[in-house]
Order: sequence, then C-alpha cells, then structure tokens
Amino acid sequence: MRARFGSPEWLAHEAAGLGEAAQCGFVLVAGGLGERLGYSRIKVELPTETASNTCYLKYYVETLLALEKKSGAKSPLPLAIMVSGDTEAMTVALLKEHGDFGAAPGQITLVKQEKVAALQDNDAAIAPDGPYGVQAKPHGHGDVHMLLHSSGLVKRWADAGRKWVYFFQDTNGLGFRPLLATLGVSKSLGLHCNFLTVPRFPGQAVGGIAKLTHTDGREMTLNVEYNQLDPLLRATVNKNGDVAGDDGVHSPYPGNINQFVLDCGEYAATLARTSGVMGEFVNPKYADAAKKKFKKPARLECMMQDYPKVLPESEKVGFTSVESWISFSPCKNATADAVGKTPPACALSAEADQYFHCAEMLRWAGCDVPKKGPKETWDKISSDVLSPSVVLKPSFCSSLAELKAKIPKPAFVSLSKTSTLILGGDVEVRSLKLDGGLVVNAQPGAKVVVDHAVVKNGGFTRGACPADAPEAVKIRGFDTTFGDDVATFDVEDGTWLITSDADGNVGASKMGPVRVDSDGCHIGCTLA
Repeated sequence: MRARFGSPEWLAHEAAGLGEAAQCGFVLVAGGLGERLGYSRIKVELPTETASNTCYLKYYVETLLALEKKSGAKSPLPLAIMVSGDTEAMTVALLKEHGDFGAAPGQITLVKQEKVAALQDNDAAIAPDGPYGVQAKPHGHGDVHMLLHSSGLVKRWADAGRKWVYFFQDTNGLGFRPLLATLGVSKSLGLHCNFLTVPRFPGQAVGGIAKLTHTDGREMTLNVEYNQLDPLLRATVNKNGDVAGDDGVHSPYPGNINQFVLDCGEYAATLARTSGVMGEFVNPKYADAAKKKFKKPARLECMMQDYPKVLPESEKVGFTSVESWISFSPCKNATADAVGKTPPACALSAEADQYFHCAEMLRWAGCDVPKKGPKETWDKISSDVLSPSVVLKPSFCSSLAELKAKIPKPAFVSLSKTSTLILGGDVEVRSLKLDGGLVVNAQPGAKVVVDHAVVKNGGFTRGACPADAPEAVKIRGFDTTFGDDVATFDVEDGTWLITSDADGNVGASKMGPVRVDSDGCHIGCTLA
C-alpha cells in the first residue's frame, strides 16, 4: 500500500496506529561500529542533529516514552537492542551514564550477537588468525530473530498481549515518523509482515520488495537484494532489467529500508517453529577474474529481512510505501565516500533531512516556513535545507493530528530562512514570528503557550570544524554554535506564557486560564 503523507488516508491510518502502538514492542539492530562513517565508536551515540544535540539512542527512547503517554499504554513499551562484542560495553555505558534516558527499569533489554569463523576460500577453509587463532566476523543482522527466540523476549511479549513488533535501524532518524501509519496499515490489512518501504530508483543500492511466483504457482512477497534484482528481472519479466516503471522515474519495486512490523503472536509462533534461524549465504569479494581467490576472508551471514522466506504461503506479507523525506535518511557513509552519491547518506545529509522533514511538517500544517535556506557546502557535500533548522521532538508531536492541535492558527506562525526552532513537550504555538533561534522545552507536568512572540536574535551558526574537533563533529564537516542571545525556555512545572513586551523583549511568565478570540489570538494582543 502506498501512503501519501498528510492525505486523509494517512491521517486515518495514524489514528488507528496510535491505539495499536500501546501494544507494540520494539527492536533496534545496533551491532556495528561507525567505522564506515569515520567514527570509531557506537553509532547510536552520534547526534541526530547538532541544534538540540540529541543522540540517536536518546531520540529513540524518547519516542517510545512519548508513544506510551499518547497511546494510553498501560505498561512501558519494551525495547530490545541487539548488540555485539564490539558495541555491548559502549552501549551499556551510554545507557548507564544517562539513566536509560528516562526509560523504566527493565524496559530496555540487550541481546548479544556472537561472531562466526571467517572463510578464506571457495572450499570454506577456516581463516587463521596467527598460528593458533581463528579469524571471526559478525554473522549478519539476521541473528536478531534467533536472539529474540533464545532470550524468550518475543514469547513474553506475546503472552503479555502485545500485538506488534517494530524493527528499526540504528541511524535512520526518520524511521519513527511513519510508524503510526504503518501500524494502521498492518491492522487494516491483517498483515503478518509489513515492510516499510520508500520509492526506489532503478539501480539504487537498496533491495526491492517483489512478489515471486514459482513455476508450480507458489507465491512469496519478500526483499530481493539490489545486486540480485537486475539479473532476476532480466531472466523473467523484463529483458532490460532494473528499469523505471510506468512513471518513467521509479522502479516498480519499492525500496526496502530494513524496517518492518510483525504480528507479535504470529512472530512468536514462527520463532517457536524455526528457532529464529535465517538462511545463510556467503558473499566474498574476489581478487581474480576466475573467482577462486578471496580479497579477504569472507563470512557466513544472514539477513533479518529474509524473514518471509520461513513463512508458509498462507501468511500475509505486504508493504507500506512512504516518501523518503519523511521516512528514510540513513547516516552510514563517510563524507569523502558520500560525494557524488544520491542520496549522500552521510552525517551532514542526515542532519539536513532531520531539519527538513520537521520544517515540511510545519508547512503541511499551514505555517509560513521557507522551503530552502542558503546553500551550504561542507567537505564538498552541499545542502540548501540545513536551514531553516526545525526540531520537533517526539514529546512535542507523534502524529499529524497532534501537530495540528499544537498549532491551532498556523497563519500566525512564520520562520525566516535562517531560523532555528526547537520544540519539546506540551507546547502550544498560537502566534510566532521567528528570525533567529528559539528553544522551548516543557518538561513532564508543564505546559507552555507561545503567543504574540516576535523573536529576533543571532540564532545558531555553523562554521568549519576546528582541527581538534571530536570525531562526531568532523564527520559532518561543520561545527554548530549556540548563540548567546538565543531565546531559550526550559519549563519544569505549571503553565507559562512566552510573549513579547512593548520593547520587543521575549520573556516567560506564569499564566492562568487564557481566553482566545475568534482569530486564534490571545485577547489583547496585536499580531506582528
């Protein structure tokens, strides 16, 4: 099913999905380091963007906490994190340092993936590591199914009445925005497996979701890896291979982003039958044309997205296709490797996409937000959507319906091209003209109303990385500076009003009940 952002169908699926979220479990696959990014530590500690400086793992946990509250969940939404020998200690330390980012005791469970012996040739000889050791490599993210079975987690979730399990990736900060709509689709179609997908370009290095039909009539809907899709198509439906479909732009086969929803009860039954074992394969890189000599030892591996291969034909497998800008922006490539790629999928582009999708949500709601800002180029990667920089935290809104409620009169909300706006918690924006930086965080138990606020200051600025910048900054190519005059409000309790006085100063004061006139403006105010 194709879900168009902001359409009546999208809103209906979101509304249905919000109720389903209360009975969902979550699985984060985070077994790898950030070496491909030029980062030597765990990827989930990297910031999703540098305006709020919220790391990926904090962002994910805060999303679950927001969904708990807004879905009316009666118990904490569980999160399982697959770690490895490379990432376990750093993940444990990150969670401990930050008090599990507010998660309840026992809400987060780590399951550890082990490595397997590496192979050095086509005869599957074990690759030695010195005279007495064996080279070992990760077995692939398909191990997550086996680990969820052996730990008993999914069975406990199913026994507790959980209905869904959502698998998501370590550095795709957009992966939760379409979650509610995807859950709504799973419910409406009764899907056992629902792949979250994006429109795919021919030849793009992402797998395609396709329905395969055997000569005996058996059918299977699953992911076909991009290096296999073209030869498969040439041998079957199209001699030209992986080419555009009817629209002349996109592949007919939606792109797999390795995020999907499974029916929890059916998943638990499948794990009991299969022990969570996925099919294995070897994908060596050869050093010779005869394909007899490996460039380096290869591994026996398995993939999480191969799950439909272990299902009987009677099980319903489908996909929900969502535009990339609201669902898929991985942070995986070093800047030097990202130059010339579309999309770059590097730290800079991931940050720009975080800002852009939030700004686009405000535009959808009816706010006056410029589509593009000044073009910026850092380490040969260019973007014109790093500004305006908008961060809508999970605690601010989890759905478009909630966004609409938080901005009741969007005609009175405007941002300049270079503005930075960060909103978190129970914040209602009634009237705002922003040219600079504004940060508003309402802690649990507090409410903030932004009304007749005209904010102008130096805001946030980006500059070249200093030579001694930490890796997390260097991989972006720029450093973000929080200006001294940025209007910042962090409210812990009570109801507060943020507004401008006669001299143009912006401040906050405690407020009682506020009457609103027919135009949505605070009684007595003058619109800027």
